[in-house]
Amino acid sequence: MRRLWQDFQAHKWAAVLFLVYWLATLVVNFVTWNHGIPDRVVIFLLTTPLIAGFLVGRWRAPTPEHAAHWRDRIGGGMLAGLLSTAVTFLVIRGGVVAEVIDWLRGFGHRFGELLVFCIVSCVLGVLLGLAGAVLAVIVSIQPKSDT
Repeated sequence: MRRLWQDFQAHKWAAVLFLVYWLATLVVNFVTWNHGIPDRVVIFLLTTPLIAGFLVGRWRAPTPEHAAHWRDRIGGGMLAGLLSTAVTFLVIRGGVVAEVIDWLRGFGHRFGELLVFCIVSCVLGVLLGLAGAVLAVIVSIQPKSDT
């Protein structure tokens, strides 16, 4: 987690742009909500962990001063994908916070469904973060020149 925070601090502009993108996905979800999330918006929400994994995988690329290991890049991308998905599911309309508020008001009791969906979403976030980090590793591979 500390390394991820250092990555955000080292790449402030990219982190701010990612934050704006993430907030835009939440706004789109809120605006298009109709007793559930439309399929197109779900796909839009799934781009967030993919982009997060790609960014962290790119930020941890080797530099002349620092040799980076691919497992650090992949692990960081997976963590970023998990965190972006978990936080999104926490604050999204119809997510954990909304369900707890409804429960406190005496309405819904869908905690079993919510728990299963949360676990499945987080696993999907880890996989998408992995895919983003692997994509970043592939993009950063430079062909060797025969000179």
